[in-house]
Amino acid sequence: MPHEPEPDDYLCEQVRRTLAHDDRVGELDVHVAIVAGKVFVTGSVATELRRDAISTIVGEMLPAHELHNDVSIPLMHDTGEIEHL
Repeated sequence: MPHEPEPDDYLCEQVRRTLAHDDRVGELDVHVAIVAGKVFVTGSVATELRRDAISTIVGEMLPAHELHNDVSIPLMHDTGEIEHL
């Protein structure tokens, strides 16, 4: 008997798709997990505005869930190396 996806799996996929297709974010490198009523978003985006938009969008989609936005914003240094915050 195949494993049936949990309802939270569907919510995670719906949020991830929305973040990928919404013009305010438009990022594919964002991961979403829901554990015990908390939403954890990880990955990286290009700007602080996109990171803030993630909080707004997830808050609109799942207002009853506590959000943990752990998305990083890579910074370029003079050395050409990327630092993740």
